[in-house]
Amino acid sequence: MIVNAGGGIQMTRWNDKVAAILYAWYPGQNGNTALAEILSGKTNPSGKLPITIEKKFEDSPGYPYLPPGESSLAGRGNDMDTSLPIHTIKYDEGVFVGYRWYESKEIEPLYCFGSGLSYTTFEYSDLKLSHSTLPKDGQLTVEFGVKNTGPTAGAEIAQLYVQDVESSVPRPQKELKGFRKVFLMPGGEERVRITLSKRDFSFWDVKRNGWFAEPGKFNILVGRSSRDIRQKATVTIE
Repeated sequence: MIVNAGGGIQMTRWNDKVAAILYAWYPGQNGNTALAEILSGKTNPSGKLPITIEKKFEDSPGYPYLPPGESSLAGRGNDMDTSLPIHTIKYDEGVFVGYRWYESKEIEPLYCFGSGLSYTTFEYSDLKLSHSTLPKDGQLTVEFGVKNTGPTAGAEIAQLYVQDVESSVPRPQKELKGFRKVFLMPGGEERVRITLSKRDFSFWDVKRNGWFAEPGKFNILVGRSSRDIRQKATVTIE
């Protein structure tokens, strides 16, 4: 199934009835060539989902913003109809936007942020940190292996998330802080390095009116998507 859309759409009724979904977005004038190469196997797809697609609109953070009695599809017969009512909407997710919101509400999405299929498979291994305690200069190097364990050459987008184990303020369960795309032949392996700074562990402290890295333990999570974590390590901020 090929989907041409600029955002998430309702797919719950049929997504498990198709072999695969190729999310084409709006591919432009040469999109037909790109799609043909992916479908024929000439090109191995390697894109990852930059949004979360929920199972139903009621799971979305946008659902409660609808005024009472209104429908998300009301009056949508003509997008140029300027007679539709204008509503004042207050967005109050704060830092819990996107995948952070779904995780904080413990809502299982249809497709999570960062997910994506390939014609090959990848294995993650040997996660290492340059320090067990964040040094004074705030630089931490994260290193891990990614191996193509399938029969086809392909690219993998490895994602790194930071998780504050215990915080004095509400924080997301995990926050994306880095990613790398690696191209690997069958059986090929590469060491991926991502450098984090003290800012990557910080939150905006309204009392200090600045970024603050709170002392404590932080988990370094590496994987294929926000919900497919393959490796984990811990660093301490003193």
